[in-house]
Amino acid sequence: MHFLGINDEEFIRGKVPMTKAEIRAMVMVKARICPGETVADIGAGTGSLTVEAALCAQNGPVYAVERNPEGVSLIGQNAEKFGCSNIHVIRGYAPEAMDELPPCDVILIGGSGGHLHDILDRCEKILKPGGRIVSTAVTAETVGETVQEFKKRPFVTEGFQMQINRLSKMGRYHMFSPISPVFIFTAVRKGEN
Repeated sequence: MHFLGINDEEFIRGKVPMTKAEIRAMVMVKARICPGETVADIGAGTGSLTVEAALCAQNGPVYAVERNPEGVSLIGQNAEKFGCSNIHVIRGYAPEAMDELPPCDVILIGGSGGHLHDILDRCEKILKPGGRIVSTAVTAETVGETVQEFKKRPFVTEGFQMQINRLSKMGRYHMFSPISPVFIFTAVRKGEN
């Protein structure tokens, strides 16, 4: 049985940024991935979200699109470590690398490289009826761009901010150490359940 929010320490990591466990868990809650569904993770980084998605999809294919060679390697290593044979890595820049994607039930966007508009154009073409997009943003610019992009598309959208503070030991005391806030946006095609 898979529990959402695998501990960060369990992933093989390099210098590539990784989505933290608490954020991953919430992204998976919003993605509502069912067994057998087809998922794409755009800007997959280390593959932490890709692995969580693959475990939720079980036998459904999960495509990780990543441009960074180190990230591509880490995705493969993490897929092997967690026994996720349903992960398929596509090395390249989005949106061009998205041409290889089949119709998807869920699309996760963890990084856009400044090409959010074009990435969402591709998402509209491959997202199945009732499909979900879950996008994360950490910069003010990306938050603003995401709001503007989603409101002019045929989606029902929602968004919220998560601020995580983790308990850490400081001598004989405990303090809460903040993790940068993350905005999570979800979009579903209008008129679909």
